[in-house]
Amino acid sequence: MNSNQSEIQSAVGCDVSKDTVTLFDSNTGKTSTVENTATALKAALKPYAGCVDILAVCEATGGYEDTLLFVLERLAIPAHRADAARVKAFIRSCGTRAKTDPIDARHLAEYGLSHGRSLPRWQAPEPDDARMKLLVMRRADLVSMRTQEENRRQAPRNRSIAREIADHVTELTRRIEALDKEIDNLSQQNKRLRDRQAILRSVPGIGKVTAPVLLALLPELGFISRKQVASLAGCAPHPRDSGTHKGRRFATGGRRQLRPLLFTAAMAASHSKSELAASYRRLLDAGKSKMTALGAIMRRIVVIANARLKEYEDAHARLT
Repeated sequence: MNSNQSEIQSAVGCDVSKDTVTLFDSNTGKTSTVENTATALKAALKPYAGCVDILAVCEATGGYEDTLLFVLERLAIPAHRADAARVKAFIRSCGTRAKTDPIDARHLAEYGLSHGRSLPRWQAPEPDDARMKLLVMRRADLVSMRTQEENRRQAPRNRSIAREIADHVTELTRRIEALDKEIDNLSQQNKRLRDRQAILRSVPGIGKVTAPVLLALLPELGFISRKQVASLAGCAPHPRDSGTHKGRRFATGGRRQLRPLLFTAAMAASHSKSELAASYRRLLDAGKSKMTALGAIMRRIVVIANARLKEYEDAHARLT
């Protein structure tokens, strides 16, 4: 029985801030606040070390939770890093309006007890995977900044400072190219990253730039079902039915950075000579709109990528 299926007897809610972590133990009902340092957290969490029937739950806080997760891993305490939107929805369902660190910690523990069996356990990423994610996210930030600057340069009122903006665009381009080289070097040095990217690039629409970004933003590729991967990518159409009314289905949710990436891949695939392009044309001939057809191609791209990576991971597991 894996940890995801084990019975959760108690939970520790961990409300993380920059300087402190507030802990709530569902078993004792006690709340405590400690410094957000490895030493303080280790001392506070040591009594739970090695317990498999307990679950520590924290929210993603932009990196302030990293020390806590590191300590939990060292102490062999099962942990879940929760999506903030889901936790907020859970708290609203409890009818709570007040917000304090102890209240949030208590609700995090209740969330763990209520959903513990289905919550994925946090696992520390491989160092190269973590580095790759940082690089591709930074690259995306710089590309966004360059687009904004290019738009400013074209604005009529900015003509007097167009040269200064152009210099900044040149500098951003140089830094983006440097990141591209670093991403490529890291991929070449790590065989697993190199193999997984090569598999992704065999899927129509996924190219040299898209492959590392897709792996960084969707590390679950190759380890989950086709329905799960489509949902995480925001490509799964959700029903909107009520009684006899059958509403139009829309693809919503998922990780917001993935949809623009997959849309670009779908555009490229629709103009290729692949089976995906033929599917795209068949959908148009059947009367589907271009956006609907592209949405279907987006979903097929991520499902095919997941299936091919699953084959690779299964083969790798058999060899090891």
